[in-house]
Amino acid sequence: MLRLSGLAGRRHAARLNRASAAAAASSAGVRRRPMCGLVAAIDDVWGRTPPAKSSIPILTDPAALSRTSSILHHRGPDGMQTSAGTVGSGDDSARWSMGHTRLAIVDPSNRFADMPFNLTFDAEGGKKKIVHLAANGEIYNHESIYADMRSDGWDQDRISGSDCEVIAHAYAKYGGPKTAAMLDGMFAFVIFEEGACGKVRAFAARDPVGIKPLYYGRSKCSSSAANDDGAAYVFASELKALMGHVEPSTVVAVPPGHYWTPESGLVCYYNPDWLRKDDYAPWESNTITDDNVREAFTKAVQKRMMADVEYGFLLSGGVDSCIVSHDLLPLWRAEREKMGDDRPIPAYTVGMEDSPDIMASRGMVDALGGEKAVEHHVRPFTPDEVFDLIPKIIYHMETYEAELIRSAIPNWLLAERAAQDVKMVLTGEGADELFAGYLYFQDAKTPRQLQNELRRIYDMLGNVNLHRTDRMTMAHGLEARVPFLDTKFTALAMSVDPARKMVDPAAVKTNSRGREKTYLRELFEGPNANGHSIPRPVLWRAKAMQCEGVGEDWVSILQRKAASLVSDAEMAEAHVNYPVNTPHTKEELYYRRIYDENFHGMEHVVRLWEGGGRAMGAEWKSDMYTREGLKNVDLLSHSLQQGNRAAFSTNTNGKRSFSTSVRQVEHQPQRFDEEAYYSAVACGYSDFEAGLTLGGDDRSLIKESVGTNKYHIRPQPVDKAHVFRGSCTGNPPTQLGYDTAQKLFDKLNGLMGESLSSAVEDVFRDQRSRLSKLLNLPEGAEVVLCPSGSDAEYIPIAIARALKGDAHITNGVVQLAEIGAGSAPASAGKHFSTHVPLMGRLPEGRGDEMSGFDNIDAMLVSARERCGTIVDSASEMGKLVNEAIARGSYPIVHGVFGGKTGLRCDRMPGSTESGTKSLGVVDACQGRFTLEELRSWLDQDSLVLFTASKFYQAPPFCGAVIVPPAIAERLRESPAPPSEMFNVDGLGGFLTEKELPPCLDGWREGLCKGDTSNVGLALRWEAGLAGMEALAHVPDSRRTEAVDEWSAEVAAMVAGEPMLDAWCVERSIVSIRVAHGEGWLSMDDLRDLFRWMSNDVSDLVPNATLEERESLSSPAFIGQPVDVSDTHAIVRIALGAESLLSYLEDGPSTLEQDRTAVRKLATIAKHFETLKKSGR
Repeated sequence: MLRLSGLAGRRHAARLNRASAAAAASSAGVRRRPMCGLVAAIDDVWGRTPPAKSSIPILTDPAALSRTSSILHHRGPDGMQTSAGTVGSGDDSARWSMGHTRLAIVDPSNRFADMPFNLTFDAEGGKKKIVHLAANGEIYNHESIYADMRSDGWDQDRISGSDCEVIAHAYAKYGGPKTAAMLDGMFAFVIFEEGACGKVRAFAARDPVGIKPLYYGRSKCSSSAANDDGAAYVFASELKALMGHVEPSTVVAVPPGHYWTPESGLVCYYNPDWLRKDDYAPWESNTITDDNVREAFTKAVQKRMMADVEYGFLLSGGVDSCIVSHDLLPLWRAEREKMGDDRPIPAYTVGMEDSPDIMASRGMVDALGGEKAVEHHVRPFTPDEVFDLIPKIIYHMETYEAELIRSAIPNWLLAERAAQDVKMVLTGEGADELFAGYLYFQDAKTPRQLQNELRRIYDMLGNVNLHRTDRMTMAHGLEARVPFLDTKFTALAMSVDPARKMVDPAAVKTNSRGREKTYLRELFEGPNANGHSIPRPVLWRAKAMQCEGVGEDWVSILQRKAASLVSDAEMAEAHVNYPVNTPHTKEELYYRRIYDENFHGMEHVVRLWEGGGRAMGAEWKSDMYTREGLKNVDLLSHSLQQGNRAAFSTNTNGKRSFSTSVRQVEHQPQRFDEEAYYSAVACGYSDFEAGLTLGGDDRSLIKESVGTNKYHIRPQPVDKAHVFRGSCTGNPPTQLGYDTAQKLFDKLNGLMGESLSSAVEDVFRDQRSRLSKLLNLPEGAEVVLCPSGSDAEYIPIAIARALKGDAHITNGVVQLAEIGAGSAPASAGKHFSTHVPLMGRLPEGRGDEMSGFDNIDAMLVSARERCGTIVDSASEMGKLVNEAIARGSYPIVHGVFGGKTGLRCDRMPGSTESGTKSLGVVDACQGRFTLEELRSWLDQDSLVLFTASKFYQAPPFCGAVIVPPAIAERLRESPAPPSEMFNVDGLGGFLTEKELPPCLDGWREGLCKGDTSNVGLALRWEAGLAGMEALAHVPDSRRTEAVDEWSAEVAAMVAGEPMLDAWCVERSIVSIRVAHGEGWLSMDDLRDLFRWMSNDVSDLVPNATLEERESLSSPAFIGQPVDVSDTHAIVRIALGAESLLSYLEDGPSTLEQDRTAVRKLATIAKHFETLKKSGR
């Protein structure tokens, strides 16, 4: 039995009229209409034991809770309710409060449908479970969920017809994660629970696409402590309701498709294959018919007609909203006929007179039956009237993204007009993200590239289109529903062969078949159930963003007005005043200034398009758009407009072919790859396996005498019967990495010249993007891809040259012997290998000097004294900085986070004044760090050297330099280093323009272009990213816990062998010294041992026991020797990504492999002299 909770504490109810709310809002300096949404707060009882409770107004003051809730009254002007109380008891109790403003669309007259819901459910053993819920949105499948729950034994009554009440019931039965995943709709909700055992829980979630917003932050937080005494979590639908209650820097937007708990933080629950798997391609085996897609869309529209109030639709005149109306009208008519109601359905359009949108919408209304079928309302406007709206719109939009604000202005006017008549509207949002609707898609080169771009922009919907739609409609108490983004329809649309969505640039110019969204247009070309069709000029008109279609010239007028209010001096100081997401134009600065007046300290919450606009972040280059918008607005005209525009030219240059097949030709290695390629092929390796060795240095070469590289590694996965624990040195590819890289090779194989160059450029752009997401890099951070971690050392020097011109450079490198041997010469601007990635073998007598890398001194600090004592490298680097600055030199300062034995410097150096005075470099090439640690380095402006060829087990080698946002911003504004640095005798021997991020665009001119492509690096990074992506679902906390468990177990195994000593244990590396007589094996001795470990050497020890022979016969790949003191060297057993996943899935089996490696080590130690005498 369910009842209204008597334990919820005092319940505070208030219904505020619009006038009083507006008056209250005016005190903040912005005239506000009452708003709608949710607020919620709860003590952080998870952060401290016992938790401290301080005076937090939103938890302790009913008036403060009501005032805060009323700030959101515009989101729900039909009523406001607040609730507050305590959950739990004693030290484990938590104060909570909730406020909710309701826009009543389902069951509007039932007072029990008002939230917050405070519900008590029966639990096992006669106990009770109390659930407090505040939700925003619509749950379309609430009845089917109730039915399924009843079939599953749920017998507790509901108290209202509200669709949102089902959230509380499902949560009570199934828990939060399962509830979020089963909901079909648009939603954001917060739940506070007192479980049957008195345990306090908190849960929040946001719908899969991000249609409804949700933010949270922490009260009374400081920068120095994550869990302050008395802190509380505070949630709200909009940022404005958090102001004054939370520390601004703690505010986070809950991402679409995520839930939150205090224990786990944010967790993604929406992971469809089409969105998460790069190789998703169901069209290769299953055929989705056009009828399947049309039927799914009609169901999506019908689902969104669920309402007990009047509703209509927004008709922009674009093809998307016309398709919605095309399917909606027959359903509306059938629904109304049952009611005996023949009124027309309301439709709303906004625009300047004779704009593309207005003329197209009128044509569509006529096609649907005219005024008898559609009550069409047009809201015309002029450029002059919209400018004064901008402060109000930015306040409601809570963004400073220029493209979004431009499109929000007509949306504001449209929603304002529609809200006078109806409470809910259907819109056409989302079609462009499913069917390649933007004009820049005409520059996509391949179907896979197009599919990837659709996934990218879909992932941004909650930050852009849907953000705008929600804020502009809810600002006027109007709900917008988006049938194109129905999750079932989306999955179907994204399972259609992307070749059917490719765009022909010639067709774009003539508004004809082959243009953007041709597939979608053809789907709905025929008549609807009423016999009405979309007019051809409307069906084939160009895609226009809302700010473009309402009138092609008003945006330029708006931009000129905004620019007139920003001085040149202000623009020059923009990077100082706004270091986060610095404005690039006066228009952007004008918007940012208004945002900062309202939401100071929350600038980090706004997620911007890469490069300043949607098109700028695509894998391909397009000149269709700039930061200011569409270049050629004449593309938006169509024949329904008045004849005041020049006609389009009908000349075409022939249609583009969209074939996905690749002409196969015999593989031809590039000149600089020839030695590596033919060495590998001579040893019997396939073209692909040879490809894994290309574009590197001598370490990657396969030695024909032994069939391996210098680390005894083959370009093939290790036999499943063998043990691999050498991820700290160099890796054979894992099976996953091998298969993933093979797929990329198959796509590139057969391409030549410009086609290959373009394809590799696309690959590197995608890999940089994926790496940024996997490492959760902050906005503005960028990635340079490099052939190895040693090569990466050249990048900080080049950056120093860009920032400081021809200044003398002092480059301090630490932990010699713990880092790669190539780092020392590279830090001095010298070659470190006999081979250069893009040149091949260096000519005899060439010398090690690199072009453009002069005027550099390297200061080298060893990891240890010869006795083995660790050197205080941080102190040494501190001295270097002071001495360098004193003599007028520019210091580059290194710290190492995990050397060969896992050794870490005490402090990681940051850059001083964003690189003005010094450059900090963190060598994290081992990859054994947490995301929190990485973020801390970037926050102090450190460059970070990273490789995927250590912990993440890519084949040797693939490196990267992560450039922090502040340094990247300076590089955008700085001149390129001297041109001689980029020729093939300098940096140009290691990099092409394809590996560079946008912040280094100025460097591209000097680097290799055209046919020069490092295909081998692309293959190795693809393998490395596969390892990273496989582990991405495991939280850092669980990784750390597993690594600690594993290292303790392996150290204990080593300790159990009398000939071995676990000399050092650092995270996922166990360093072992091996006994020999009265001492330990030397470096030279361990080189032999290292070789024997990877081979079957059982026949070399005739007196070995049967058990020992078995150990000696099993190849076990471990980490190469490291010289750590005069008395001994060590070898290493290291956990990599693949073995960590194995340990997480089956710990005992994984540890048995480690026992195999340890036993072989001990057996070789015992029979060392015999093996040595064998001469092998």
